[in-house]
Amino acid sequence: MPTPETLSLLENPDSEPLILLESDLTEEANFGSRTLIVTKSAVEVREPGGATLLRTEVSDLRGARTEPLVSGGRLLLRLKSGEEITAISFSLTHSHQFSEAARGIEQLAEGKDFQINLTSERTRCAKCNRLLPEKDGVCPNCVNTSKTMLRIASFLAPYKKQAIFLALMACVSTGLNLLPPKLQATILDHFNEGLRSLPFLYQMVGFWAITLVAVAGLQILNGRLMTFLGTHISSDLRTAVYRSVEFLQLNYFDKKPVGAIASRVTQDTERVWFFLVDGLPFFLINGLMLIAVTGLLLSINWVLALCILAPLPLVGFISVRAWKPISNLFHRVSQKMARVHMHLNESLTGIRVVKAFAKEDHEYERFQKRSNELRDAAARADMTWYTAFGVMTLCVSLGTVIHWSVGGYMLFTNRLSLGEFYMIHAYLGMVYGPLQWFAQVNNWFSRAMAGAERIFEIMDMTPEPAARKGLNQVVTGAVTFESVRFGYDKSNPVINGVSFDVKAGEMIGLVGHSGAGKSTTINLLSRFYEPDAGRILVDGIDYREFDLRGYRSQIGIVLQEPFLFHGTIAENISYGNPGASLEEIMEAAKAANAHDFILGKPDGYDTMVGERGSRLSGGEKQRISIARAILHNPRILILDEATSSVDVETEKQIQVAIQRLVSGRTTFAIAHRLSTLRNADRLIVLERGKIAEMGTHEELMTKKGAFYKLVQTQSQINEIIGIGTGA
Repeated sequence: MPTPETLSLLENPDSEPLILLESDLTEEANFGSRTLIVTKSAVEVREPGGATLLRTEVSDLRGARTEPLVSGGRLLLRLKSGEEITAISFSLTHSHQFSEAARGIEQLAEGKDFQINLTSERTRCAKCNRLLPEKDGVCPNCVNTSKTMLRIASFLAPYKKQAIFLALMACVSTGLNLLPPKLQATILDHFNEGLRSLPFLYQMVGFWAITLVAVAGLQILNGRLMTFLGTHISSDLRTAVYRSVEFLQLNYFDKKPVGAIASRVTQDTERVWFFLVDGLPFFLINGLMLIAVTGLLLSINWVLALCILAPLPLVGFISVRAWKPISNLFHRVSQKMARVHMHLNESLTGIRVVKAFAKEDHEYERFQKRSNELRDAAARADMTWYTAFGVMTLCVSLGTVIHWSVGGYMLFTNRLSLGEFYMIHAYLGMVYGPLQWFAQVNNWFSRAMAGAERIFEIMDMTPEPAARKGLNQVVTGAVTFESVRFGYDKSNPVINGVSFDVKAGEMIGLVGHSGAGKSTTINLLSRFYEPDAGRILVDGIDYREFDLRGYRSQIGIVLQEPFLFHGTIAENISYGNPGASLEEIMEAAKAANAHDFILGKPDGYDTMVGERGSRLSGGEKQRISIARAILHNPRILILDEATSSVDVETEKQIQVAIQRLVSGRTTFAIAHRLSTLRNADRLIVLERGKIAEMGTHEELMTKKGAFYKLVQTQSQINEIIGIGTGA
């Protein structure tokens, strides 16, 4: 936040500040305070005392950008004179805000609408100021349990009848559990009074046996019904959160590791399931039992009842006081467990890279470190739990001691019968026995609530605009980029002011150095991201007006590293058209030059491809990917380095397949080997996010500009490594 001195200087400013940001580094990159003030007319940087370190008029600026540095960055102002000056330095904590500030300064310099978002990711809880387990995550200490429980309960709606029946059975079960001590007390009182009747004894024992059978039957029904409800609700939660994850915007997946996202669907829903199946029945039945037994004890002998229940508040106090710290410790355990899972997932997925660099020992040491962190966190949590549990066990024992002291005195002075003494002793176990486990239930409850909150956080996130209904029509494939600007870091656009027109059925080759903006262009065209500025038109209509799913269904993509799902070859080819017949699948495979090698497999089209297509070669996977695109029959086709990872002979077969695929379709192609773009109608050469050149292959070679230099450079490299002469 800006210092009070800075704020006092702004009480009567010449113009209202549009941006007011506090940095945590000085010009020498030491820890210190500096304030950035941006108005419509000027950019200023001030010291804490108010002294101006830098002032630049907006009219003198051409733009602004941020430059990343080790553990921080700096804001650079680009002057119209061509000079670039450092305005202010900042740590990584403030990188997002200063990136947005650079974007805002550039908007002012270019005379555009001022639209920025200075809201940064939260690292601390706004309520208790504790560090969050993850940025913008849920604070386990401040989870609104009542609200979360109500949301979980909303998933009970399809199972309302079963839930009502379960509650009724829980009440009946509680009443039946209270009968055996009463029957036993009646037997003892009759014996103590000299009424020794065997028929009466067997009658009471018979009632007792019938009660036990009924209790066992109800216990089985309760357990089966609770399991039904718990598993169905957790399954509904799991599928709901998975569907929410599928429709999240792609930038969410750019920020979150796959393992962390997967844990929301699996680990967090498992915690909810565990509580619903084990914790909630325990809490429900024993809660009812506690209320009923307390009432019975007071009705038998209220003085003795008050005495033996005296430690009860102490047990409750310890349980409540220990719950929060213990739940936080167990939440930390779950965090460490998630890190172990993330590392395990990452290292096993990249096992080929690990082995290629002989880094098994390095990965083992990293895993061992995370495993030890999990061990230490788990040990601390469990030790704290057992300490609290031991104290509560002592309190339970005190209740028994009080009963034998006070109750024994009443028994000897004939103020209490032997049957009543025994009945109170039996009921005492029903009160204190479950009570010492309520802290464990609290632990289950806190874990489940934290997990549920993380689940609902995903479900409440802003999804892609797929739910918004738009135009749903077949496109011809005419594409127009109008002054499109986009950057993953908004202050450093990857493409900036890109404009071009593509006719329906035209093939466009995207060319440029790595980082020039080729992949970003096709990501925007696929609507994985949307422009920060400018428009993308398809058939003359802003593509944001189309129904998202309907629009994407008309786009086909063939990637450099084709992704195949675990299943058969036929299933992978028909992925975009699951209703296709085997004849249609075979026709697509023939067009992709894949039919012959598929028939050479032992199981033909029923051959399992393995995880990510691991049982197929790179060329085979690529041709199946092309067959999948052919069967999908898209109106706009995207080829992203489709032949860069195969040998020359396979490339020829793939090129023939691609020629069949592009026929009659608007095609955007990125190629590693520039010679493969000879057949493109036009080439667009990108440099630093802008169009450097545009024209046919022959026109650009004749021009001897940026494209010609790229071809010459590639030819020289090919000659050196002995691949060929390139173009």
